[in-house]
Amino acid sequence: MLAVAAHTHLFWITSRAAGTAALLLSSASVGIGLTMGGRLIRRRGPDLRVTHEALSLATMVAIAVHALVLLGDGYMKPSLADVMIPLASSFQRLWMSVGIVSGWAMIVLGLSYYARKRIGAERWRRLHRLSALAWIMGIAHTLGQGTDAGQVWFLAAMAIAVIPALTLLIVRHSGLRPAAATS
Repeated sequence: MLAVAAHTHLFWITSRAAGTAALLLSSASVGIGLTMGGRLIRRRGPDLRVTHEALSLATMVAIAVHALVLLGDGYMKPSLADVMIPLASSFQRLWMSVGIVSGWAMIVLGLSYYARKRIGAERWRRLHRLSALAWIMGIAHTLGQGTDAGQVWFLAAMAIAVIPALTLLIVRHSGLRPAAATS
């Protein structure tokens, strides 16, 4: 009986897990990116570029799995368009569309790193700042459509991942800067 229940919900459970992983990975990536971009640890700590890149790539994979695995979901029965094109799905259209836009934005903005030389470093930096907006949209998608969004355990895990990066984002945009290190 357990095997039948797991099989029936396997696609939904896998998508749910991948969505949660995407949220956690993207939160860590955004936090590290803001730390590096805000020069909070420059010359005072490890070079986190490789970690930031790995987390970004892992986020992209988790987003792709989150969306594509839903194609096998027997309850939603979405089409490829439903999971790839905003406003195509009739299932929770607003939150689904927010998630799709966020997912595509995270993927395109993450991959823009590899086009940095072609588009120019300054243009890339301006473009890359939109990653925070895509991340916030992903949080909205999670809270609006996520199956576990009302669960205390999920909200606590989400807060642990999101609050540090959100705090860094607020500090970055408030104009506040940490005091310069004296040596």
